[in-house]
Amino acid sequence: MVRNCRRIRRNYGRSLTPDSFDLTHGIETTSRVHLTDLNIESPNWIHAGGYWPSPTDLVKEALSELKIRYEDFVFVDFGSGKGRVLLIASELPFRKVIGVEFSAELHAIAQQNIRAYKSATQKCKDIELVCMDFTQFAIPNDPLVAFLYNPADEQIMNALVNNMMRSVEGCPRELWVIYVTPSYKVFDTRPKLRKLKASERYALYTNAAGLISTDDLRVSLETTAAAARRTDEVS
Repeated sequence: MVRNCRRIRRNYGRSLTPDSFDLTHGIETTSRVHLTDLNIESPNWIHAGGYWPSPTDLVKEALSELKIRYEDFVFVDFGSGKGRVLLIASELPFRKVIGVEFSAELHAIAQQNIRAYKSATQKCKDIELVCMDFTQFAIPNDPLVAFLYNPADEQIMNALVNNMMRSVEGCPRELWVIYVTPSYKVFDTRPKLRKLKASERYALYTNAAGLISTDDLRVSLETTAAAARRTDEVS
């Protein structure tokens, strides 16, 4: 495994200059890794993509959109790669932060990054790394924030979402989903989830009650505007 990690760094370590997040915290999560350069035991490897670092500003923005008390929630990154998103999330007081990654090489790099991370403002020190296929991962029975940076094709994404929804139905609790680069409508078809925000960069879903989605807000504003126009026409 160590030899493979060195090979990855040799082949791709110079592909990108470390960004400010890596330089500030003494880690390496910037360089990309091709899927074909990884030795993955899971038969689902063919449905996955390579490693591509999540934009730091996007992750911070998405986390700030959560209408939650962070201390009550467990954060899980499905397809956690080198651990960048986990470390960004650890700057918030989550109950626990978990990364699930099926590449042993990326998992080993994430372990090194977790150990090397330097931050005086880190609020969650309980970070767990799990090396396994996330379709086999047991979803924690805690209020959950799930993060996905488009980690797999539609078939595997549907399997993961099915697991999430079964878990929430079996043990009712609040669920929030941050889906970065939302290529598939795997969450849109779930009646118990509402889309609160959607853009080309990411979508935000939840089963929490009492929140207005962007689509509902748009319809409400359009309805109000139409009613105002009719009133003006009558008067």
